[in-house]
Formats: sequence, structure tokens, C-alpha cells
Amino acid sequence: MLVGVFIFLVALIVGSFLIRNQMSKSLYSESIKSAEKYLESNDYELAVLEYQKAIELCPENESGYIGLAEVYLKNGKSSSAKILLKRGLAHTGSSRIQYMINGIEDGSLLADAGETEMKKETMQEFGILAWNMSFLQKLEHYNFTDYCEQFGGFPQIAKTGRGKLEVVHKDLPGTCYYANTEKQDDIVDEKTGKPAKDGMPEKTSVDSLNHIFQNFHGIIGLAELNSLSSSKVEPITKDGRTYVELSIASLSIRIETNKSGTIVSDTAWNEIILKNANKDRSKAGILTGVVVDASSREGIAGAKLDFKAESDSKNNGSVLTARDGSFSIELRQGVYTVTITADGYVQESFKFEMEEDKNYSGEQFVISPELAAGSARIVLEWNAQPQDLDSYLVGESDGGKHVYVNYQYRVSSDTNGTIAELDVDDTNGYGPETITLNDLNGVYTYRVVDFRVTGTLQQHGATVKIYLPGQGAPTIITLDPNAGVKNVWEVFEINHGEVKILNRAPAQENLRGANK
Repeated sequence: MLVGVFIFLVALIVGSFLIRNQMSKSLYSESIKSAEKYLESNDYELAVLEYQKAIELCPENESGYIGLAEVYLKNGKSSSAKILLKRGLAHTGSSRIQYMINGIEDGSLLADAGETEMKKETMQEFGILAWNMSFLQKLEHYNFTDYCEQFGGFPQIAKTGRGKLEVVHKDLPGTCYYANTEKQDDIVDEKTGKPAKDGMPEKTSVDSLNHIFQNFHGIIGLAELNSLSSSKVEPITKDGRTYVELSIASLSIRIETNKSGTIVSDTAWNEIILKNANKDRSKAGILTGVVVDASSREGIAGAKLDFKAESDSKNNGSVLTARDGSFSIELRQGVYTVTITADGYVQESFKFEMEEDKNYSGEQFVISPELAAGSARIVLEWNAQPQDLDSYLVGESDGGKHVYVNYQYRVSSDTNGTIAELDVDDTNGYGPETITLNDLNGVYTYRVVDFRVTGTLQQHGATVKIYLPGQGAPTIITLDPNAGVKNVWEVFEINHGEVKILNRAPAQENLRGANK
């Protein structure tokens, strides 16, 4: 009798397992089909959700990984694609997945992948080539906790060996490589399969060189590279790859080039070696940052930062910026008023809080050149996301000239000269993005538009500063979290120099017409 009951229970369990397995396969097929339909209609967000659902249902099947990787590649997220495929390879052992990984790593798969990525149709150039100091400082000093706080707390992680991890954060277009060493075996936590909270990657790579350089236009010759690097730059050929090695601060940056040492692609292979990673993990109370010109996005040399502590004047301090606008200062815990002065610039003050046992890296302070009489300057700043916000100034001067300035129409002029101009167009987060209005005799409206139409503008927030002659401190407008903004933010109207704050979503979000 007991044997019969046992056999019945075993059969029941096996049957239930088979039924669940069959249902999972059926749901998996439905998710794959739905994802492919969304992909055909260029609805990438829903395609991603369906592919992710499919992977959860059948992690041993290659199709979900391959399909999702293709979506990432179409949107220029090669690091996200590669880390996903490495996870898929561990589950499936698929030769197709291995082929895609090889194609991403040698660049052959990237040649056509980015053609559908949204790109700006403009040939305008903004400023001279320079290092993106704020971003590089983050790479130089960030630990795993910092990356999670700044770029997303639920990263994709792939184990690539004993004590070795590759990590991709949602809002960081690149890969962080963590590894235990003989001297430090606690950088990667083997039990959790994650980096230690204070562990630092010893190498990173980025999906686009626009994150390393400011005003990068697709090609950089050897002469320009030598003007940027603190060491001599020459093409190196090794393991079938030709690249240059640049030095900046404690970073060693390798970027693939042609045989003459010219960088010819925005998506060129690269790796950034963090030579001082994990050496000062326990050190705290250091602020590193950069002071930036609002009209050129270049670092300002010789700017003075005075830190006045609210609680104890003994904690006050000051520092001057280096040639590239960078600075570093040790501060005690507390809230500070930071006043920045530089010849030819509007003096400006910021609030900054230094928390206990914490470092801050890549902090960007934007200040404006002094204004000419009868002009104004509008400066937009935000965080890592949305990746690309755009400034739009629309209106009419008293002379009857219709003014329309954005990334496509950089300058608006009449017979008397330039009425308004887009000085800086930032496409990789943070800003600044700046418009200078030279003729206050008119009525103009200023809007901010999310170029990639992510619908997350209100979620992530943004700030606009308006500088007027003789005003001193700028007017600061922070996006109202209850304004209902999706992709377009109507910020203010300026009527003959008088600012009327709007801070709202438009009545109708038209991304063509006057907005896009």
C-alpha cells in the first residue's frame, strides 16, 4: 500500500514538473514573439521587458539573450550587451552567443549595430577638444557604492573567473572590471558574487569616447593626442591591435587607432587603467572636482574656491584650480558655502555637504563669464540621466526677427548682429548646456527637451540658471517634481529682461514644431 502511495506521489511530482516546464516554454515563446513585434515597430522599451521576461522563464535558452543583446546594440549600449551575453554564455554554452561576444570585443559587430541609434543631425562644432575632467575624476576615485549611487543600484554582473567580475550600471555606458589580487583578496566578495562596497575597479571601458573627451568630433590625430597627454603618445601595435596610450592624472587610457595613430571612431576599443585603485580605500574626507566655464564647458584655471563651514570656522578652507580647472581639497564633515571667484567671471556661491567617512569625486561647479550690457545667459544642468537634454529658445525681438535657437539652429541673427546663440550642446549627461541671449528687447520662451524621448525628465530632474546683467547671483529654477513633465519642460518666459517663471509641462507635448 505504502509503495503504491509513494509511486503515485512521485508520478504526481514528475507530472507537475513537466506541466510547469511545458507552460514555461509556451510563455517563453510568447514573450519572444512579443519582443520581436515590438522590435519591428522600434518600441525598444517594451522589447527589452519581453526579452527580460523570456530570460527569466528559460535562462538556458539562447534566443532571449541574443534578442536582448541586439536591442542594446541598436541603442549603442555595447557594454550592456556584452555583460548580458557573458551571463547567457554561462547558462547556455551557446556558440552563437560566444560569436556575438567576440564580435563586440573586436569591434566587428559594432560596425552596423549603431546605425539605428538616435543621433543628432548637426555638423556644428562646439569648443576645442579637451578631457572630460568631471567624468574622469569619477572613474579615478569611485568605489562600487559610489557607482551604485550615481549610476544605478541594480547593475548587471557577470563572473568571468575566480575573484573576477564585470559590472555594468544602468546609467553608465561602460563596463567596470573588478578583480581580487594577491595583496587584496577582498575587492570581490566571492560569497555574494558582487564587488565589496568599498572595492574599486582596476579597469573600465566606455561605449563612446564622448565620455572621455569634450567636443569630440569623431577623429583625433596624433598631434592633438600629444597636446592632451602628460606623456608622449605614439601608436602601439600589440596582439593584432593598434592603439595609443594617454596619461592624465593617475589614469592610463588606451584607445584603438589606425596605423598612423589617429582615432577614427566614436566607438573605438578602449580601456582605462586605474593605477591607484584600491590603494586609498579607507581614506575619507576628500573632495575632487572641476570648475567649468558655462559658455565653453572648458575648465577654468586659477579659480579660487573658498569653503566656509556653517558649524565651525576652524573647518574653513580654500583651494585654487589647476590648468585644467580641476581641484582637490580635504574637508571635515559638515555643510559648506562654496564661493568661487575667477577673473572675468561672475562670482557665485554653492551649498555643499561633506558627509562623514565619505569622498566626493567629479563634482562640477559651473560659473558664467561676465555679461555684456543688455544680454543674458541661460545654463542648463542635470545628472547622468536623461543622457541628452536640449535647450530651446523661441520668441521674437522688437525688431520683428523670429528667434529660434537649439542644437539644429545654433545662431539667430538680424542685421544688427547675433540675437541669441547656443554656446554649448552637451549630449552625455550633466551639462552645462548654454544659450547666450544678446538682445533683451523682445519676448522669448525657454524650454528643455529630452532628445531621446525617454519620458524620464521629471523623474531625474534638472536645473536652469538665468544670469542677467547687474543681477549678481543668478535666478535658479529647479524642475517642479509635480509639474507632470515627460519630455518637454517649459521653464520660463523673459519679457524685455523681466523673467516670468513657468516651471510646467506644456499644454501639448509637440516634439516637432516649436519644441523639436
